[in-house]
Amino acid sequence: MLLANGLAQGDAPERMNLERPEVVTDIHAQYVAAGADAVQTNTFGGNPIRLKPFGLDEHCAQINRTAVDLARRAAPSFVIGDIGPTGEYLPPVGTANLERWYEAFQRQVRALSEAGVDAFHVETMSDVREAEVALRAVLALAPGVPVLVSLTFDRWQRGFFTIMGDPLIDSLNRLAEAGATVVGANCTINSGEMQDLAAEALPRVRGRLAFQPNAGRPSVTREGVRYDQSPEEFAADLLPVIEGGAAAVGGCCGTDPRFIANLADEWRGG
Repeated sequence: MLLANGLAQGDAPERMNLERPEVVTDIHAQYVAAGADAVQTNTFGGNPIRLKPFGLDEHCAQINRTAVDLARRAAPSFVIGDIGPTGEYLPPVGTANLERWYEAFQRQVRALSEAGVDAFHVETMSDVREAEVALRAVLALAPGVPVLVSLTFDRWQRGFFTIMGDPLIDSLNRLAEAGATVVGANCTINSGEMQDLAAEALPRVRGRLAFQPNAGRPSVTREGVRYDQSPEEFAADLLPVIEGGAAAVGGCCGTDPRFIANLADEWRGG
């Protein structure tokens, strides 16, 4: 949505909070009009580690506080502070360390909390250890505020695992036991695969669950990136997930407002 509205390819989406705030608020408003009960701040990459390559790390607090204000203008009832991964990996894959991660997430969480978010979402984590660090920062700096933590899984021959090898059930139970209000999965897979993942997780994970699939697989066309699922297919796949006991459902990559509108209409009876 941001790319379609002027974000330069490869730039930090969070820059739009400062330079094109009206665009960010308008996108939030489109999802609210489509039937979304909550919106997430434009802060997926809003931690200082991820902002640094764009020269924005010193503006971390301003970016996150502004993002909350922009979302609140469109969705006064429920704004979720979005926290994505740093992009770093622990040894032996990378050179990250837990203390550096914790300091980075503290800066982001503090700004989002001071701006008054209604909840947090630690999302698209491929390493359960990084998810735990971000969760710890939320619990320490925003006690009592609900926090959803979701990992991103792919389907392998032995089941659903993150790219770091974290298994579905054990990882989600681990996060629930660490204090997450809701746990779940987002990104990577389409709605049909997410339906299968949910069928495994709902009866076996000790806690409330949320699921946010992509709108299928992406492909690059002359018109830009396109996803191969329709809004109707997306909604049809997620209805059984809601009926099966999910605490919340939503959309990740490729799910423009049409997807949310179809899901809301189907769930609420048209």
